[in-house]
Amino acid sequence: MALIKFSGVSKQFERNDETFWATRNINLEVEKGEFLTVIGPSGCGKSTVLNLCAGIMTADEGAIMYDGKPVNKVNTKVGYMTQKDNLLPWRTVMKNVELGLEIQGISRSEREKRCRRYIEMVGLDGFEKHYPQELSGGMRKRVSLAQLLAYNPETLLLDEPFGALDAQLRLIMQDKLLEIWKETKKTIIFVTHDLDEAVSLGDRVAVFSKRPGTIKMIEKINIPRPRDVYNIRLSPDFSKAHTTLWSALKDEFELEVSI
Repeated sequence: MALIKFSGVSKQFERNDETFWATRNINLEVEKGEFLTVIGPSGCGKSTVLNLCAGIMTADEGAIMYDGKPVNKVNTKVGYMTQKDNLLPWRTVMKNVELGLEIQGISRSEREKRCRRYIEMVGLDGFEKHYPQELSGGMRKRVSLAQLLAYNPETLLLDEPFGALDAQLRLIMQDKLLEIWKETKKTIIFVTHDLDEAVSLGDRVAVFSKRPGTIKMIEKINIPRPRDVYNIRLSPDFSKAHTTLWSALKDEFELEVSI
């Protein structure tokens, strides 16, 4: 049985006294331990799907099941990381990573023990007493990831987490994420606008159509693991998957030219 299952899921919003469908008839299954990447044009409902899985929103049609149970309230089995790091500037790295555990009432000694493990896992040991403003963009992303892992959710929902980083930092973070995924065996749904990133990371790639978003295709990525994100683009398997996905994706983008 799939860990996560969307069955005929649609979500409607209202804006300026008009209603519109963000997603229509989403059917998707995600296996436990799978790394699924999701790609599509802006406004196609990719983030909405994550919000529905997290229980932040409720579907207007269809059902979302998590581990065989309906998601009809906040889903505490998942952790959510957005494009913004959302770190508290008055808290050190350690204190930011501890935040979720502190809210849960975990003892100070246990918090520090658990958080040191994840700070080390993301490569930030030695920076525990630094504040966010003293860190680079990539380092702040690592703090956010450590914070998410310390909470120890079963599934990670990652909404363009590396989108604001430059190309070099993005590769470093992709490599670090794959290392962490291999070690923790978490289920991951990773939303991105970058097709190279989607192919490099995913076991499968789900392509969304333009709004109202539907799943146009799901492609299995037959590239062996572990993957070298720095050189994967030289692989014939990468080129084949990229070509197939771009063929499905390119028609979903509308080019607007103003003169």
